[in-house]
Amino acid sequence: MGKIIVGNWKMNGTREEAKELVSGIISGLQDVEYGQIKIILCPPFTALAIVSEILNKQRMEIKLGAQNCHFLPCGAYTGEISPKMVADFCQYVILGHSERRRYFNEDDALVNRKIKSALEYNLRPIVCVGEWKKGDSSQGILSQVKEAIKGLKRDSLRNLIFAYEPVWAIGTGDEADPSYANKIIKEIKEAVGQNISVLYGGSVTSSNISGFVKQPLIDGALVGGASIKAKEFVKIIKRVMK
Repeated sequence: MGKIIVGNWKMNGTREEAKELVSGIISGLQDVEYGQIKIILCPPFTALAIVSEILNKQRMEIKLGAQNCHFLPCGAYTGEISPKMVADFCQYVILGHSERRRYFNEDDALVNRKIKSALEYNLRPIVCVGEWKKGDSSQGILSQVKEAIKGLKRDSLRNLIFAYEPVWAIGTGDEADPSYANKIIKEIKEAVGQNISVLYGGSVTSSNISGFVKQPLIDGALVGGASIKAKEFVKIIKRVMK
């Protein structure tokens, strides 16, 4: 499997700022031969249309993802975005991110419903799991994984991408040790029982990305803050390709 780099822009960027950011990323990658690397950008919902338009015009091998979706295709759910709507623009969707779990009270059962719904609309879920405190047992992580895949058919599991994101590392500059992340990712793969892609996320930068992707079982990275700086994100991608 090739490496996967996902840029999660979170709640950042107006339409014009999104245009500037994606244009900067495209410009920085003009001399890159993609080969065995997949790049996925996950802008805010309001920027999906313009980013999709720019990528289509450039014919770039960059895929588009959403940062979340509801589990129903439509209905009286003011302020929500359905997987059916997301599928108009995207091939991927981030689900179960710790910020959704923490600030919006999303539990494992809800994440599981969202995963099943996303798959129905041919979206590939990027499912986030991770422990809250440094030094916590991996049992909580594996419980999140098992709840996420509950009720899924074996064929569906191959369409999942997991992202191991230790919550204590997100946005803190205190990334996990690469060998420790590799160990946890091994346990995640064994829990799923399929040859799936598992990424690392949590204070990923161009300075530390090489240490993660050199680990044998880490299939790439889910990048947060560094993905909204075009030069830094491009630098991360290029270091993965070395």
